[in-house]
Amino acid sequence: MDQYRLINRTQPYPHESLWGFLMRCARANHYRDHQEILQYALDASSTNPQVEQTEIPRLATYTRNSVHELDQLSGYSRQVARKGRDWKILGEWLSKSTFLKLRHAPICPQCLQEQPFLRGVWHLAFNTACWKHSCRLIDRCPQCKRQLALARRHPEYCECGFDLRKSVTTPAEAEQLLIARIMANHSDGPLNLDSECIPANQVENLARLSLDGLCHSLWFLGHHLLGNFSLSQGSGLRKLDAGETREMIAAACWLLSDWPTRLDEALSKQIAVNSKWSGDNATMRLLGPIQRYYESHIGSSDFRFISSPYETFVRQLVKQAGIKTRPSRLDSPQLELDLS
Repeated sequence: MDQYRLINRTQPYPHESLWGFLMRCARANHYRDHQEILQYALDASSTNPQVEQTEIPRLATYTRNSVHELDQLSGYSRQVARKGRDWKILGEWLSKSTFLKLRHAPICPQCLQEQPFLRGVWHLAFNTACWKHSCRLIDRCPQCKRQLALARRHPEYCECGFDLRKSVTTPAEAEQLLIARIMANHSDGPLNLDSECIPANQVENLARLSLDGLCHSLWFLGHHLLGNFSLSQGSGLRKLDAGETREMIAAACWLLSDWPTRLDEALSKQIAVNSKWSGDNATMRLLGPIQRYYESHIGSSDFRFISSPYETFVRQLVKQAGIKTRPSRLDSPQLELDLS
C-alpha cells in the first residue's frame, strides 16, 4: 500500500527506538497501536512484529520520513547468511538476541519526563542504568507489576494506565553506571568515562569495543569466568532477568578491577570447586564451555586485553595437568599451547 501515507508526520528522535517511534506515529494519527501501522505499511503479520532492514524504505514512505531518518532508529533486524539474524541498535549491528530487549524494555522515568520517547539504548540488555540521571532503569510497572511491553500504546504510559513518569527511582551502582556510560558513548558521546570501579586502561579497552564486542566481553567475563551459573550450560546464551544482569556486570567489573590477577583466582577457584581433575579429560570438562565461547567470540585481536592473560593461564593449566598433546576442545588458532 505504498500509495497511502499517514496524514500526520512524526519526527524521529536521534537513536530513538523504532517501536517507540511507531507508538508516537500511531497516537498522532489515531491508530489503535503501532501494529496497525505495520499491517498497513508492510502487510505485517500481528504474530511477527519484526521489521527487516529491507522494509525501512517502505516504512519511511508510509510515515512521511526519509530513509535516513528511519535507518538511524534502533530495533530492526536483517538476515545474515550462515549466521542467522542481526539487530541494529545505536547504529551498530548486534549478533545475539540475548543481548537485546526486543519485546519488553526498561525505561528511565526522568528521561520520559524530559522527552516522552523510548531511547534506543534501552534495548540493550546490559544497559541497566541511566547514565544521565544515575538511577536504575525500571523494567516493570510500579502499579500492575507487569513488564513494560514494547507493544503498548504510549511510551510514557503502562497498558494499565499508570504514568511511568511518576515512577520512583533507585540509585544505580557504580558498575552499572560505568557500563551504561560506555554504551551511551556510542550514540551520545564523548562522555566522561572516569570510574573508580576499574582502572582507566581497562575502561579504555571496553570503550574501544563495538557494542556487540562489549556484550560478548561482559558475558565471557561475568558468566563463564565468575558467574553463579552452571558450567554445564556450556556456551549457550539465555535471557537474564534484571538481577542476574546486574550480577554479571558486577562480576565482570570485579575481574577487571585487578586484571589478570583475578582471572587466575577465578579459574583456580572453578577448578577447586567444580573438578577433581587429573589429566586431559577432566581439563576439557572444566574448560570446554569456556573455551568454546572464547574461540567463537573472544579470540580476535580486538579482545587482546582479555585473550592474552587467558591463554597464558590455560598454558599453565595444561602443563600442570601433565598433558602431552592438545585436547581437541582446546585446539584453536588463537591458543598455541607451548607444551615443551
